[in-house]
Amino acid sequence: MELAMPSDDIDLNLIRVFDVLMQEGSVTRAAETLGRTQSAVSHSLAKLRILFKDELFIRDGGVMRPTPRALELATDLSDALGRIRATIGRYKIFDPATTERKFRVGLTDYHAIIFIPGLIKEFSKQAPRATLNVIPANRVEGESTDYFRQVDCTLTGANVKDDPSLLKVELGQDRLLCAVWSGSQIARNPLSLETYLSAPHLQISADGLSEGLADPALSERGLRRNVVATISNYLVMPWALRGTELITHCGDGILQMLDETSEVSLLPPPIPISSVSANLVIHRQMAADQGTLWLRRLITELYHAAQIRKNEVILSKKR
Repeated sequence: MELAMPSDDIDLNLIRVFDVLMQEGSVTRAAETLGRTQSAVSHSLAKLRILFKDELFIRDGGVMRPTPRALELATDLSDALGRIRATIGRYKIFDPATTERKFRVGLTDYHAIIFIPGLIKEFSKQAPRATLNVIPANRVEGESTDYFRQVDCTLTGANVKDDPSLLKVELGQDRLLCAVWSGSQIARNPLSLETYLSAPHLQISADGLSEGLADPALSERGLRRNVVATISNYLVMPWALRGTELITHCGDGILQMLDETSEVSLLPPPIPISSVSANLVIHRQMAADQGTLWLRRLITELYHAAQIRKNEVILSKKR
C-alpha cells in the first residue's frame, strides 16, 4: 500500500535534492554537490517518489534519466527555487574570494577554444576556493530550456529560441572567414567563388549534422559547397587542414589563437556570410543570483578583452 505524505510535513530540502538530481543525473554526484551521503540522498529520493507518486528518475546505464513527470515538475520547482534564491540573495553578500560554490558555464566549442585559458586563470584568481565546470553548449542544448536551468550562464553563438524564461544579451560578433592550410594552392591567391565551390570543404559541427553559416548564404544564391568531411571541434582544425586543399570556416576570433606553427591561413569568403554571434544566456531563475551576476560580469569583461586582442592582431597583419 502506498504511503501518503501530508503536504504540511513536506521538507523543502527535498526540493533542493530534486533540483540537484536533475542537474547531476547521479545520486553519487548529487551527494557530492549537496555535501551529504549517498544513502541520505537515496532516502530523500524515496520520499520524493512517494510525494509525487512517480519514479521520477530511472537508471539508464550509469545515468539516472528523468521521467516525463520529473521533467514537468522541473519547470515549476526550479523556478520556485530560483525565486527563493533571488530573495535570499538580495540580503546575502557574495564574496568570490571566499565562496566554495560550484559554478557551471556553458560554452560552444568555438568560444571554448578562445575563452577557456583566460576564464580558468581569472576565475581561479578571483574565486580560489570555488570550482568551475565547463559544460558543452551546442545546437541541441541551445534548443532545450532544461539545459539553461542546469548552468549558471551560457556563452553561445547558436540561435537560442525565444523563451520568456531566458535572458539573452549579445556581447558581440566575429566575422566568418575561410580557413585553409597555408601550404595549399588556395592560400596563394585571393579566394574566388569558382575555387571556393570546386574545393572540398571540411565542416566543423559538434553534432556532425548541423549546417554552417555559409550554407544558407549559398542556398539563397542557388549554390552548394562540397562538404567531404565533418569534425566535431575547432581544436583539431590545423591538423585536419594540413597537407590538403580543404576549406573550412571559423570566426575571426580564432586569429588570436593561431601562430605560424599552426600553418593555417584565413581568407575572406567570396560571398557575404553572417557573422558568428556571442550571446550570453541566463535562465531567469538565476538572473538575480549574486554569484551568477559576478560570473556574468567576469565573462563579459573577458569577452571584451578578447575582442580587443583580436583587433590588435588584425591591425598587426595589415601592417
